[in-house]
Amino acid sequence: MKFALAILVLVSSLAASAQSRIISIDAFDMSYTGGLLFKNDNAKKSNADYEETTFRLNLNYAQNFSQYVGLMWKAKAYINRQDIDYGGDSLDSRWGAAGGFLYNFQHENIKESFFFGAMVGLERQTIEQGNDDASGFNLFLDGEVGKRFDLGKWSQANITYAPSFGLTFKRYGGDIRDDYFRSGTEVKFNFLKFDILF
Repeated sequence: MKFALAILVLVSSLAASAQSRIISIDAFDMSYTGGLLFKNDNAKKSNADYEETTFRLNLNYAQNFSQYVGLMWKAKAYINRQDIDYGGDSLDSRWGAAGGFLYNFQHENIKESFFFGAMVGLERQTIEQGNDDASGFNLFLDGEVGKRFDLGKWSQANITYAPSFGLTFKRYGGDIRDDYFRSGTEVKFNFLKFDILF
């Protein structure tokens, strides 16, 4: 923890105070963080126990285009793996990346700005159940709109509370499309989201 804090202070002190870079942390993906979960629920009598192992690693980053005021490029990469045993093993693993744009409407003060973002991404998904497995590449489109509220400065980094509303459209491919799902829609109200501005 001390090492991670020292790295954060070093990166913060080297970054310019113009707030041209953003790292987002949210409650859905815990962006720029990772986690590992082990869960075991014991069933009553003859029912099967429920066991779950979940691994997540998500990175989310945005940076200014110097020649376009208020416009930033945005990228995210993730690895999510969920292993479930409920009377039979099931493993759902997804890894992917996305890229797009983020526009800050108050470009002179992005720590208090309304913002809009859109990204296109590709993920590889594999679902394994017993000896059967299905995999495919999924194409998705993410859209997000929100507002930042300044929470103050720490070293060279500004922390902002940035609640947002998000919409995702996904088209499944390969065996996933043939055996499980054709398309999906996801609506998110991200009320616990923070942007770190450098």
